[in-house]
Amino acid sequence: MNNIILCEGSTDYFLLQYYMREAYQWIDDKSIQNGILKMPRQKSRNLTKNSDILTIMAVGGCSQIGNGLKSVLEKNFLSPPTLANVYSRIVIVADRDEAGSEQSVIQTLKQILNGYNVTYTSSISNNFWLQCSMHNQMGIEIQFSILLLIIPFEENGSMETFLLNAVGSKDPYDKMIIDQCNQFVERIDPEKKYLTSRRYITKAKFDTYFSIRTPAEQYAERQNILKNVEWEQYNHIQTAFQKLGEL
Repeated sequence: MNNIILCEGSTDYFLLQYYMREAYQWIDDKSIQNGILKMPRQKSRNLTKNSDILTIMAVGGCSQIGNGLKSVLEKNFLSPPTLANVYSRIVIVADRDEAGSEQSVIQTLKQILNGYNVTYTSSISNNFWLQCSMHNQMGIEIQFSILLLIIPFEENGSMETFLLNAVGSKDPYDKMIIDQCNQFVERIDPEKKYLTSRRYITKAKFDTYFSIRTPAEQYAERQNILKNVEWEQYNHIQTAFQKLGEL
Protein backbone atom coordinates (compact mmCIF):
# COMPACT_ATOMS: atom_id res chain seq x y z
CA MET A 1 0.00 0.00 0.00
CA ASN A 2 1.20 3.49 -0.88
CA ASN A 3 0.60 6.32 1.60
CA ILE A 4 1.55 9.98 1.46
CA ILE A 5 1.75 12.86 3.93
CA LEU A 6 1.60 16.38 2.50
CA CYS A 7 3.11 19.05 4.75
CA GLU A 8 3.75 22.73 4.27
CA GLY A 9 7.50 23.29 4.45
CA SER A 10 10.98 21.95 5.09
CA THR A 11 10.83 22.03 8.90
CA ASP A 12 7.66 19.93 9.01
CA TYR A 13 9.13 17.68 6.32
CA PHE A 14 12.20 16.82 8.39
CA LEU A 15 10.41 16.54 11.73
CA LEU A 16 7.65 14.31 10.35
CA GLN A 17 10.28 11.92 9.01
CA TYR A 18 11.80 11.48 12.44
CA TYR A 19 8.41 11.26 14.08
CA MET A 20 7.21 8.50 11.76
CA ARG A 21 10.47 6.59 12.10
CA GLU A 22 10.69 6.76 15.88
CA ALA A 23 7.02 6.69 16.85
CA TYR A 24 5.74 4.23 14.24
CA GLN A 25 8.85 2.35 13.07
CA TRP A 26 8.92 3.44 9.44
CA ILE A 27 12.36 2.92 7.88
CA ASP A 28 14.33 5.24 5.62
CA ASP A 29 15.34 3.20 2.57
CA LYS A 30 17.72 4.82 0.07
CA SER A 31 16.88 2.21 -2.58
CA ILE A 32 13.27 3.37 -3.09
CA GLN A 33 13.78 7.08 -3.79
CA ASN A 34 13.85 6.96 -7.60
CA GLY A 35 10.79 8.41 -9.31
CA ILE A 36 9.45 9.85 -6.07
CA LEU A 37 6.54 12.27 -6.32
CA LYS A 38 7.66 15.79 -5.44
CA MET A 39 6.73 19.40 -5.94
CA PRO A 40 9.01 21.78 -7.87
CA ARG A 41 11.95 22.95 -5.71
CA GLN A 42 10.60 21.02 -2.71
CA LYS A 43 11.68 17.87 -0.91
CA SER A 44 10.13 14.39 -0.74
CA ARG A 45 11.26 11.19 0.95
CA ASN A 46 10.02 7.61 0.83
CA LEU A 47 9.91 5.49 3.98
CA THR A 48 9.02 1.82 4.14
CA LYS A 49 7.44 -0.58 6.62
CA ASN A 50 6.84 -4.22 5.71
CA SER A 51 5.61 -3.96 2.11
CA ASP A 52 4.09 -0.48 2.47
CA ILE A 53 5.60 2.82 1.33
CA LEU A 54 5.06 6.22 2.94
CA THR A 55 5.98 9.38 1.04
CA ILE A 56 6.49 12.58 3.03
CA MET A 57 6.23 15.52 0.65
CA ALA A 58 6.69 19.22 1.35
CA VAL A 59 4.44 21.37 -0.85
CA GLY A 60 6.03 24.78 -0.25
CA GLY A 61 3.60 26.49 2.08
CA CYS A 62 -0.08 26.60 2.96
CA SER A 63 -0.98 28.20 -0.37
CA GLN A 64 0.42 25.16 -2.20
CA ILE A 65 -1.58 22.47 -0.37
CA GLY A 66 -4.12 22.39 -3.20
CA ASN A 67 -1.40 21.90 -5.81
CA GLY A 68 0.12 19.14 -3.69
CA LEU A 69 -3.19 17.30 -3.59
CA LYS A 70 -3.56 17.81 -7.35
CA SER A 71 -0.23 16.06 -7.89
CA VAL A 72 -1.33 13.09 -5.78
CA LEU A 73 -4.72 12.78 -7.49
CA GLU A 74 -3.10 13.13 -10.90
CA LYS A 75 -0.84 10.18 -10.13
CA ASN A 76 -3.88 8.18 -9.06
CA PHE A 77 -5.67 9.20 -12.24
CA LEU A 78 -2.74 8.05 -14.41
CA SER A 79 -2.32 4.77 -12.54
CA PRO A 80 -1.93 1.52 -14.54
CA PRO A 81 -4.61 -1.21 -14.59
CA THR A 82 -2.92 -2.97 -11.65
CA LEU A 83 -3.39 0.21 -9.54
CA ALA A 84 0.08 -0.51 -8.15
CA ASN A 85 1.01 3.18 -7.90
CA VAL A 86 -2.21 4.41 -6.30
CA TYR A 87 -1.98 6.36 -3.04
CA SER A 88 -4.52 4.60 -0.83
CA ARG A 89 -4.15 6.95 2.12
CA ILE A 90 -3.47 10.67 1.81
CA VAL A 91 -2.73 12.81 4.88
CA ILE A 92 -2.65 16.61 4.74
CA VAL A 93 -0.91 18.33 7.66
CA ALA A 94 -1.51 22.08 7.78
CA ASP A 95 -0.98 24.85 10.30
CA ARG A 96 -3.82 26.75 11.88
CA ASP A 97 -2.14 30.12 11.47
CA GLU A 98 -5.14 32.39 11.79
CA ALA A 99 -8.89 32.55 12.12
CA GLY A 100 -10.64 31.04 9.14
CA SER A 101 -7.63 29.06 7.93
CA GLU A 102 -9.37 25.71 8.50
CA GLN A 103 -12.36 26.61 6.33
CA SER A 104 -10.05 28.03 3.70
CA VAL A 105 -8.12 24.75 3.46
CA ILE A 106 -11.33 22.70 3.39
CA GLN A 107 -12.75 24.85 0.58
CA THR A 108 -9.54 24.37 -1.42
CA LEU A 109 -9.70 20.61 -0.96
CA LYS A 110 -13.33 20.53 -2.10
CA GLN A 111 -12.45 22.35 -5.31
CA ILE A 112 -9.57 19.97 -6.07
CA LEU A 113 -11.64 16.86 -5.34
CA ASN A 114 -14.47 18.12 -7.51
CA GLY A 115 -12.01 18.76 -10.32
CA TYR A 116 -11.10 15.07 -10.36
CA ASN A 117 -14.71 13.92 -9.95
CA VAL A 118 -13.95 12.41 -6.57
CA THR A 119 -17.02 11.22 -4.70
CA TYR A 120 -17.28 11.05 -0.92
CA THR A 121 -20.28 10.49 1.31
CA SER A 122 -19.40 12.57 4.36
CA SER A 123 -18.23 16.16 4.75
CA ILE A 124 -14.56 17.09 4.94
CA SER A 125 -13.67 17.52 8.61
CA ASN A 126 -10.49 18.04 10.55
CA ASN A 127 -9.09 14.90 12.21
CA PHE A 128 -11.44 12.44 10.44
CA TRP A 129 -10.72 9.98 7.64
CA LEU A 130 -12.72 10.75 4.51
CA GLN A 131 -13.54 7.74 2.32
CA CYS A 132 -13.24 8.64 -1.36
CA SER A 133 -13.49 7.10 -4.81
CA MET A 134 -12.58 8.20 -8.32
CA HIS A 135 -11.93 6.65 -11.72
CA ASN A 136 -8.53 6.57 -13.33
CA GLN A 137 -7.87 7.30 -17.01
CA MET A 138 -8.93 3.77 -17.94
CA GLY A 139 -12.24 4.02 -16.10
CA ILE A 140 -11.16 1.77 -13.23
CA GLU A 141 -12.57 2.79 -9.86
CA ILE A 142 -10.04 3.71 -7.19
CA GLN A 143 -10.82 3.68 -3.48
CA PHE A 144 -8.72 5.86 -1.17
CA SER A 145 -8.91 7.84 2.07
CA ILE A 146 -7.95 11.40 3.00
CA LEU A 147 -7.10 12.62 6.49
CA LEU A 148 -6.96 16.35 7.13
CA LEU A 149 -4.93 17.38 10.18
CA ILE A 150 -5.06 21.12 10.82
CA ILE A 151 -3.10 21.21 14.01
CA PRO A 152 -3.62 23.93 16.61
CA PHE A 153 0.07 24.69 16.89
CA GLU A 154 -0.17 26.59 20.13
CA GLU A 155 3.07 26.94 22.05
CA ASN A 156 2.86 23.57 23.79
CA GLY A 157 1.49 21.65 20.83
CA SER A 158 4.05 22.14 18.07
CA MET A 159 6.72 19.63 17.09
CA GLU A 160 9.35 22.37 17.28
CA THR A 161 8.48 23.27 20.87
CA PHE A 162 8.42 19.59 21.82
CA LEU A 163 11.89 19.12 20.36
CA LEU A 164 13.35 22.17 22.10
CA ASN A 165 11.86 21.06 25.43
CA ALA A 166 13.33 17.58 24.94
CA VAL A 167 16.78 18.98 24.18
CA GLY A 168 16.62 21.41 27.10
CA SER A 169 15.60 18.69 29.55
CA LYS A 170 18.77 16.73 28.78
CA ASP A 171 21.29 19.56 28.97
CA PRO A 172 21.01 22.64 31.24
CA TYR A 173 23.43 24.58 29.05
CA ASP A 174 21.25 24.03 26.00
CA LYS A 175 18.19 24.91 28.07
CA MET A 176 19.78 28.25 28.93
CA ILE A 177 20.41 28.95 25.23
CA ILE A 178 16.87 27.89 24.30
CA ASP A 179 15.33 30.10 26.99
CA GLN A 180 17.33 33.12 25.87
CA CYS A 181 16.50 32.47 22.20
CA ASN A 182 12.82 32.28 23.11
CA GLN A 183 12.99 35.56 25.01
CA PHE A 184 14.81 37.21 22.11
CA VAL A 185 12.18 36.12 19.58
CA GLU A 186 9.31 37.20 21.83
CA ARG A 187 10.59 40.79 22.06
CA ILE A 188 12.45 41.38 18.78
CA ASP A 189 9.39 42.26 16.65
CA PRO A 190 7.04 44.21 18.95
CA GLU A 191 4.98 45.58 16.07
CA LYS A 192 4.48 42.07 14.64
CA LYS A 193 5.65 43.32 11.26
CA TYR A 194 7.32 40.01 10.39
CA LEU A 195 6.29 37.50 13.05
CA THR A 196 2.63 37.92 12.25
CA SER A 197 1.31 34.71 13.83
CA ARG A 198 2.02 32.45 16.78
CA ARG A 199 3.14 29.76 14.35
CA TYR A 200 5.82 32.05 12.89
CA ILE A 201 7.04 32.84 16.38
CA THR A 202 7.32 29.13 17.17
CA LYS A 203 9.30 28.49 13.99
CA ALA A 204 11.58 31.45 14.70
CA LYS A 205 12.43 30.10 18.16
CA PHE A 206 13.29 26.74 16.64
CA ASP A 207 15.45 28.22 13.87
CA THR A 208 17.20 30.66 16.21
CA TYR A 209 18.34 27.86 18.52
CA PHE A 210 19.67 25.79 15.63
CA SER A 211 21.43 28.78 14.08
CA ILE A 212 23.45 28.97 17.31
CA ARG A 213 23.83 25.25 17.98
CA THR A 214 24.90 24.47 14.39
CA PRO A 215 25.86 27.87 12.89
CA ALA A 216 27.66 26.29 9.91
CA GLU A 217 24.56 24.25 9.00
CA GLN A 218 26.34 21.06 10.02
CA TYR A 219 23.88 18.55 8.63
CA ALA A 220 25.20 15.51 10.52
CA GLU A 221 25.06 17.25 13.90
CA ARG A 222 21.50 18.45 13.34
CA GLN A 223 20.49 14.92 12.41
CA ASN A 224 22.06 13.56 15.59
CA ILE A 225 20.07 16.05 17.67
CA LEU A 226 16.84 14.96 15.99
CA LYS A 227 17.67 11.26 16.34
CA ASN A 228 18.15 11.56 20.08
CA VAL A 229 14.66 12.95 20.69
CA GLU A 230 12.10 10.45 21.98
CA TRP A 231 9.54 11.24 19.30
CA GLU A 232 7.14 8.56 20.49
CA GLN A 233 6.47 10.77 23.53
CA TYR A 234 5.01 13.46 21.28
CA ASN A 235 1.73 11.54 21.15
CA HIS A 236 1.09 12.53 24.76
CA ILE A 237 1.15 16.19 23.72
CA GLN A 238 -0.37 16.17 20.23
CA THR A 239 -2.99 13.43 20.33
CA ALA A 240 -4.17 14.22 16.79
CA PHE A 241 -0.92 12.74 15.48
CA GLN A 242 -1.94 9.35 16.83
CA LYS A 243 -3.96 8.92 13.65
CA LEU A 244 -0.69 8.80 11.71
CA GLY A 245 -0.17 5.43 13.37
CA GLU A 246 -3.00 4.10 11.17
CA LEU A 247 -0.84 4.40 8.08
